[in-house]
Amino acid sequence: MDDKLYKILKKVYCKKRYVKDENGYNQPVNTGDKFDFDTKTTNYSLSILNDKENEYLLSSGYPVNEVTGYTHDECIHAYKKLLEHPNLTIDNLIAAYICGFSSFPRGRQAILSFLFARAVPEHDFVEVPGYDHCYFCCVHKQEWVQKGYEIFRKYWGYSWTEGWGKYLVELQEFAKLSPCVPTEEDIRIFRELISLIRAAQKGETPGKLEERVKKSKIIPGYEKYRFRGQLMTLAELGVMPNDYLKPLYDGFTSFKERCEIKTPFKGSERSDVMPPLEYWRGDNPINEERLNVLFGRYLK
Repeated sequence: MDDKLYKILKKVYCKKRYVKDENGYNQPVNTGDKFDFDTKTTNYSLSILNDKENEYLLSSGYPVNEVTGYTHDECIHAYKKLLEHPNLTIDNLIAAYICGFSSFPRGRQAILSFLFARAVPEHDFVEVPGYDHCYFCCVHKQEWVQKGYEIFRKYWGYSWTEGWGKYLVELQEFAKLSPCVPTEEDIRIFRELISLIRAAQKGETPGKLEERVKKSKIIPGYEKYRFRGQLMTLAELGVMPNDYLKPLYDGFTSFKERCEIKTPFKGSERSDVMPPLEYWRGDNPINEERLNVLFGRYLK
């Protein structure tokens, strides 16, 4: 995706639109997540674009309003098939993660999607009354994904560890990209982040760590939710360890098992930090052995 296409898509997916209410005041119109279950389509309007932008978008072939669907079983099988792709090596994915700090935000999600694909066992949908997702892996029985929007969010720099059924399309797209090489700036930012994590005080929570990172200003264009994915990756790799939930790098933990985990942390009902990052504390901030195995060449 080039810069011109990215800017056009940001207008389509992110720019707020306004309409006048009955009193003549402008009111924002929600432009996201307009999925029609009857026609299996979205309707992101392109009317906000000028003629040249519309022409460029059309010529790019980008799937702005394309919805793709697959069952749970198809999703798991496709993930496993992707593991055979030559671009999806742990070295390439680690490099993309490092690039995600500055030069290539798109690199952030792929390693998380890969870790899930590698860790989750082949299995059939596990049905439990009252749930529309698999009770083993949390992928829905039928997934519908707004393909263009989901891929765009990854170029925007978002990464997360929920909604694994949606991330199949991003990993398929990422596998087609040429491997990226971290810049000196990417590596510098990563090293400074590791130093900040090492300096955590006993009992420090992920939220407090995020506050320190924000104040340090080492992350360009810091935004909490886009940055948090970078910490989630370190937790799922086992670089930021915890005593309660094994990271995806070490294997899979079912949804049922995750629900049964007991920790001494009270936590806040408003907290949206996901485990295993949620269970990290400053008492044991870095697994140095794992850090060196995975990132040693970037620390020298």
